[in-house]
Amino acid sequence: MGTKPAKPEWAMKLELLRQELGFSQAALAKCLHVSAMATSRWERGVNQPNADMYIELGKMAGSPGCWYFWEKAGLHKEDVAAVMEAAPAPRAPKKHVIPSAGLKNSKEMSDLCALPLYTKERDATLPRNQREHAESFVAPRSWCPNPEKTFCMRMSGEQMTPMLRTGNIFAVDESERGMEALVGKIVLAAHPDHGVLVSWLQKYGATMVLVPENHQVQPTYIHEGDWQMLGRVLWWLAQAP
Repeated sequence: MGTKPAKPEWAMKLELLRQELGFSQAALAKCLHVSAMATSRWERGVNQPNADMYIELGKMAGSPGCWYFWEKAGLHKEDVAAVMEAAPAPRAPKKHVIPSAGLKNSKEMSDLCALPLYTKERDATLPRNQREHAESFVAPRSWCPNPEKTFCMRMSGEQMTPMLRTGNIFAVDESERGMEALVGKIVLAAHPDHGVLVSWLQKYGATMVLVPENHQVQPTYIHEGDWQMLGRVLWWLAQAP
């Protein structure tokens, strides 16, 4: 009797990820918009996922496990690092939080913009003319495609650690509020009973889900009309250790 050939590493990694997520093969297939037969053949090592599927699997795995799947898709850490070095990285000015009147009529600040920094979560849910803020956050205009529709807040909660930590300042572009267009993006969402939440917005089949970066925090399933998208998170700033 011949020895059964060992499954490829990618097949074992995929099966382990599915089990960690608590999905059946059919449930995983539904999330990836493929047939249940496809996921079965992947796990048996018969067929290998294509690059698009590996990227989606990496998103589901989260950091640091994402890199195994993303490298199978041809995306390498050094390539990402090279792109990040070539792009202007968000850096905080020495005095990034200043009185809101401090920028008025200042020629030296012509390439910067003052974004309202809200200290109360409820301000983000109100019409813009009803919000209150005592301070502004100074940012380069190049970071803000729609400065008149962009505001800042401080992160609260642990749902996005280690990417976004409590106290980090983040910017939200509220010109982008369509749920379908925000799939795959980090969003600021609001619920009348649960307040505001920063999370990834993902779509699995017909179901929208707010997926935290922190895998110890449970995803939030969106039911029709209960969560409102306030905008897309553009960037954030963290204090260096």
